[in-house]
Amino acid sequence: MKKLILASIVSFAAFNVLADPGAMAIHPLDTDKDGLVSVDEAKTDDTLSAIFSELDVNQDGYLSQMELEVKTENEID
Repeated sequence: MKKLILASIVSFAAFNVLADPGAMAIHPLDTDKDGLVSVDEAKTDDTLSAIFSELDVNQDGYLSQMELEVKTENEID
């Protein structure tokens, strides 16, 4: 399952490189508008804060749009 998630993230990354930066949605918790949700920004949402490390696939301390989309896809399943 983790390999499938990682493969999905890599695929989304390839599409995001080609995407128009103006078309990228900014997450409401991304207060500095850098396109990433940091640990500090996530602290304002108890649920997101509780699962932050699980969603942070690359363990860089930030959640990218792709990592947040994986959360949304998993909620739908």
